Amino acid sequence: MLIETEKETVCINQIVGQKRTEIEVEGDIIVNDIKPDVLNVISANGIPCVYKKEVMDGKVRLDGSINTYIIYFADSQDGTVRSLNTTLDFTRRNRCGKLHITNVCK
Repeated sequence: MLIETEKETVCINQIVGQKRTEIEVEGDIIVNDIKPDVLNVISANGIPCVYKKEVMDGKVRLDGSINTYIIYFADSQDGTVRSLNTTLDFTRRNRCGKLHITNVCK
């Protein structure tokens, strides 16, 4: 008697906690020598990108960066409006109540 078997992997995702926080990312931005210095910032926008998530007992660690686009008045004689792009890196650890590593499917 011939018996055929199949192996099938099943991964079940379950929400074990939710938390919403706002973080402030600060950093120094160096303006290239070919661009004039910043006199006044008109607008600053950023797009966050989380590239690493790590789950520990009761905590979640997020590593990422923010790609920024800054529009500013230049410190020059003609007072032109200029822009620059830069990246700010961040690391954030958040506590999540009943979160345990056994609850996470990798």
